[in-house]
Amino acid sequence: MKSFKSKSDNEDPKESYDEFLACIKLVSGEEILSKVVVDYSSTEEKVILDNPVVCHEVRTHGANIPMGYKFEPWMKMSDEDVFVLSLDKVITISEIKDKMVIDTYDHVVESGFKRQHPELNREMGYLSSVDKARSILKKLYDGEDASKEPKKG
Repeated sequence: MKSFKSKSDNEDPKESYDEFLACIKLVSGEEILSKVVVDYSSTEEKVILDNPVVCHEVRTHGANIPMGYKFEPWMKMSDEDVFVLSLDKVITISEIKDKMVIDTYDHVVESGFKRQHPELNREMGYLSSVDKARSILKKLYDGEDASKEPKKG
């Protein structure tokens, strides 16, 4: 029994595949976010993954609500972007329609998982040299005690 329905014969043969962003649950327990290509012209039950990523929740210590999500390549040591996966390794495939998730995925794939650091400027806070910061901290720690209790001495 085929897992995907075949496209009808009267449709354009040039469009013998579907492409969509999906969350895929594998029998290994992994959850993958990937652009999925289903090829209806092939008789084999396989799905093609384009730029698959693994999504991890980022939580603070003791919090039940995720602060955000971290995306990593599914295959970390491979230079390939496209993988063929047999459907017997898949539990379910769910199409993603959320615009924010799609835009985030596209941004992550375009940036190539590079860590991005914003340009520092004065509006972000006080910029100082190490020597100036050391001097300020030394004055704080070596200065008069600001507690209300009288000094014993």
